[in-house]
Amino acid sequence: MTISERQLSVFAADHDKLGSAVSPRYLAGPGDPRHITHALRAAGWTNTSDPLHPAITMTSPDHGRRLDLNPAGQHYGWKISTEFVPGYWSATFSVTTPVEIVAGLTDALTRPAPDEAAPTVVEILTARGWAHTSDDTDSQTLASPDGIVQAVLRVSTLLGVRGWEFEAARHHGEYGPEGTQWRAYFDEDTPAHLLASVADAFSTPTAVLRGRFKIDEGPHLAVGPEFAIGAEVLAAHKVRLAQARRCRPRPAPPSVHAPAPAPPGRTPARPAR
Repeated sequence: MTISERQLSVFAADHDKLGSAVSPRYLAGPGDPRHITHALRAAGWTNTSDPLHPAITMTSPDHGRRLDLNPAGQHYGWKISTEFVPGYWSATFSVTTPVEIVAGLTDALTRPAPDEAAPTVVEILTARGWAHTSDDTDSQTLASPDGIVQAVLRVSTLLGVRGWEFEAARHHGEYGPEGTQWRAYFDEDTPAHLLASVADAFSTPTAVLRGRFKIDEGPHLAVGPEFAIGAEVLAAHKVRLAQARRCRPRPAPPSVHAPAPAPPGRTPARPAR
């Protein structure tokens, strides 16, 4: 089963309004969670949660990974993790994280892992003009050109690498962030190609569309001319679902069983004439 025409109609109706293209996307606001859940469904993930509860749980076709969305979560809204198998890892995003950033991870999960080594977070962000510093523990800090987002790889002298944390805030001061807008955390075992996909997703200059009353205007947010965004949002969503469907695992071909050999010492019965 994939996304139904009724679900697409509801999605289209919800976006049939005036809006604008905004950038950078890390200041765009949360967006529509269906950007993620519809694409995962099209890629073969199943909804394993209570349909009468607002929280959503989805499981990958191989049952090895899961997504949890809790709109009322205090510490995180999105959690993506493996299902307690060797190589367990997890990533969390606050519910206010732009969905295009979360999709940097979930989209990568629907595709085969690349054969070549993925670029590092530091390589991706410094290539796009982010400032980079490190300290004597080898902890790494990168800051967006406008100073809104910090990406920190924390390293403990006792415990080693503790994972990446990304945080968007109106101000990063001596005593920590002020006016936090969203936060994401990836534990130290998160695969490198997934981290690379997320780093690319939140640092790309490509604008995203938001409805008129979903835009939190500020001095660092560029807002384009207003227009009826519905048709463009729906067309992009359909392309996205088509791409996700191409990532669905193909069903295994039916196995062909050879006839069992006759027991030793017994002659197979002759067909009747």
